[in-house]
Amino acid sequence: MKFFYLVLLLSFMGHLGCASAQKIVGPDGTDNILVTCDSVELCYQKATEVCNGTYKIVNSNSNTSGYNGITGTSINLLVKCDKEVVPDHYEE
Repeated sequence: MKFFYLVLLLSFMGHLGCASAQKIVGPDGTDNILVTCDSVELCYQKATEVCNGTYKIVNSNSNTSGYNGITGTSINLLVKCDKEVVPDHYEE
């Protein structure tokens, strides 16, 4: 049983520090970036990286889930870049 918890903990820790960005069409019909991450700080860092600087937050949400005392949070930020997007910093 301890092995199970160790594997579960290592699996959870492997997801820490993850952030991804995807170009999507926003509610106003313009290009926006959907940033998904494990912490707000990572989302802000990824948005800054993808937007090559400043951006506006269009919308945000978060979801916390857990099992047996171990929890995880997923955060989504929908951002609109003030400058041109850096293409190789997001997924198509």
